[in-house]
Amino acid sequence: MRWIQPRFVFMAAAFLAATTLPAFATSISFSGNLRTDANVLDCGLGCTLGAGHTDADFAQYAAVVDTFTVSTTSTMQAISFSYGGGTNGLGTAIAQGGLEPYLSLFDAAGNFLASTYLGTTCPAGAHTNTLSGQCYDVLLDGGVLAAGTYQIALSAYLNMSFAENYGSGTLADGFTGLGNLLDGEDLHYAFDVDLTSTTTTTPVPEPATGSLVLLAMCGLRWINSKYRG
Repeated sequence: MRWIQPRFVFMAAAFLAATTLPAFATSISFSGNLRTDANVLDCGLGCTLGAGHTDADFAQYAAVVDTFTVSTTSTMQAISFSYGGGTNGLGTAIAQGGLEPYLSLFDAAGNFLASTYLGTTCPAGAHTNTLSGQCYDVLLDGGVLAAGTYQIALSAYLNMSFAENYGSGTLADGFTGLGNLLDGEDLHYAFDVDLTSTTTTTPVPEPATGSLVLLAMCGLRWINSKYRG
């Protein structure tokens, strides 16, 4: 019997080295109430929103700004659930009847990147509010984001940032105060930030893999030494 070449062992090792892991996705869920969570409370010259203001006042002026981290270059989308209700990325059921949402995206320095002004209203999977018969939840497409820290603001439609409205400035300049709250709506909100990595990674073979290959090669040599002819 002729010598059996252990070529396939090296081919298998090469295959393992060339195999890449697929891009990964993650979902970050935010929810709460604009009255209790708002960290933008300016309501004009010398005015700060407080306990004496109505829900309509908070809807007009307030915004809640959250941060999230992108660990590797990723596509980013944010989708709201609170106007028509639904289930967020944590599997939590969200009641309908929240405010009509407006989402704005900023980088770590507060530079405006994107909003739902030209975004998708009533994206795929959104629910219709049974009281109003409308579907006003939104999807913000943030495009491809480099690794880093970002800020996302939730406000009532159409309370956009001055940075977006003027086309200059930053998040720290505040918001326009153009939001509103209609009958049957309250101030609860919920949205997810969905990140999908655009890169793939090559796994480093574990020591056990090398051991298995070595054992296989030794086995082949034993077989060949016994049966070659």
